[in-house]
Amino acid sequence: MRPFGNFRGLALMCGLALGLALASSPPATARADTPPPSASPATAEGVIQAVGVEPSALGANSDRLTFLPTGAAAPVALTVDRPADKQALDLGARPGDRIWLTVDNPLNPQHVVQITRVARPVPILQRLIALVAAFAVIAAAATFATIGKPWRFLVGDDNRMSNSQTQMVLWFGVVAVVYGAAVILRGWFLGWEFMGGISMTANVLAMTGLSGLSFGAAKVVAVQKSASAAATGVVATAAPATRPSFTDLVLNDFGDADLGDFQMILISGVATVIFACASWEFLTLIDIVKTTQLPDVDTALLGSFGIGQGAYLIKKAALPNGVG
Repeated sequence: MRPFGNFRGLALMCGLALGLALASSPPATARADTPPPSASPATAEGVIQAVGVEPSALGANSDRLTFLPTGAAAPVALTVDRPADKQALDLGARPGDRIWLTVDNPLNPQHVVQITRVARPVPILQRLIALVAAFAVIAAAATFATIGKPWRFLVGDDNRMSNSQTQMVLWFGVVAVVYGAAVILRGWFLGWEFMGGISMTANVLAMTGLSGLSFGAAKVVAVQKSASAAATGVVATAAPATRPSFTDLVLNDFGDADLGDFQMILISGVATVIFACASWEFLTLIDIVKTTQLPDVDTALLGSFGIGQGAYLIKKAALPNGVG
C-alpha cells in the first residue's frame, strides 16, 4: 500500500501546483484586449470658421481658432499658444480660409501644436481675370516694342519661324503671365502689401536660363556660319521664305523634316503646358504669407529640356549654312 500512497500524494501535489499556476496567470482575453488609443499629435486640415482672442484670468490672452475639419460634421475650437502660429493667423486669416495644422489629440483636440499653412481660395472667374490681365499687359508691351508687330519675336532674319525664338517666347511668356497673375491675385485677395515676395524655384530659374542660353547660342552660331560662308564665297542655296509659317518649326530651309528642330520644339511645348497646368492649380489657393514661390518643375522635365536644347544647338552648329 505504500507505493500506491506515494503515487497518490505525488498526483495531489502536481494538481495543486497546476491550479496555483493557472490562478496566478492573467486571463487570455486580457492579452488580446485592444490597447488604448494614442493621444499623439496628428495633422488635420479644414476651413476656418472663426479667429479670435480668448481672455485669460491670469492676464495672458490666447488666440482662439475655430475650424471645420475636412469630412467632419461639426467645427472644432482650439487654443493657439505658439507665437509663430499667432503671427500666421495675424497676417490676415479670416473665416473661409483653408488651414493645415497639427493638433494635440486627434480624438479630442484642444490645442494647436503647429500651423503649417493658411491659404485663401480663389474662384475660377477671378483666376481667369488675373491671367487675362497679365497676358494683356505683356502683349501690350510686346506690341509697343515691335511697333504693332509682336509676332516678329517669333521670326528670324531669314523670314522663317525661329525655333530658338519661339521656345523662348513660349517659356518666358508662360512664366511671366503666371508671375503677373500671382501678383494681381495677392494684391486683390490679400492686400497690396502682399504684392511682392514672389520667387522662383531653382529648377524654374534653370529652365529659364537654358531657354535664354539656347536663344543666344543659336544666334551666335547663325552669325558665325553666315560670316564663314561670306568669307569663303559660299552662299545658301535655299530660297528665302516669302512668309513665316508654323511648319518652319519642324522643317529645314529646304522643306525637309528636321528631327533636331522637332524634338526641341516638342519638349519646349510639353514643358510649357506642364508648367501652365501646375500654375493653374497653384493659383487656386493664395498662401497668406509674406513670401511665396511659383510652382516647381521636376528634375526629369528639367533634364529633358536641357537635352533638347543641347541637341538642337549641336545640330545647328554641325549643318552647313542655310540648312539648319
